[in-house]
Amino acid sequence: MRHVRCDHRMTAGYDRGMTRKIGVSLRDELYEWAAREVEEGRAESVSALIAEGLEVLEARSRLESLVADLRAEIGPVDEGARARVDDALRAAEEAQRRYQAKRKGPAA
Repeated sequence: MRHVRCDHRMTAGYDRGMTRKIGVSLRDELYEWAAREVEEGRAESVSALIAEGLEVLEARSRLESLVADLRAEIGPVDEGARARVDDALRAAEEAQRRYQAKRKGPAA
């Protein structure tokens, strides 16, 4: 495992008052992948990539909590509502694919 020191340059949206310096251990293959992402310009730094991944996990956790609360509050979902949610999720996935493609740049 490699030990990665996170620094205060995590992403452009962070300032020093909003970050905490920590140590993170990664399997060698994860570190090597993250380092390639940085070298190839798809991530600002390994720290920024780790921060982005944690933000995705945190957002997912909040969404799962919201869904559980809604289910407890309103009960089972009817087919019309389920279809609207499925449409919204497909649109979100498509937006994510476009974002990822834009980050990677033009195809070689």
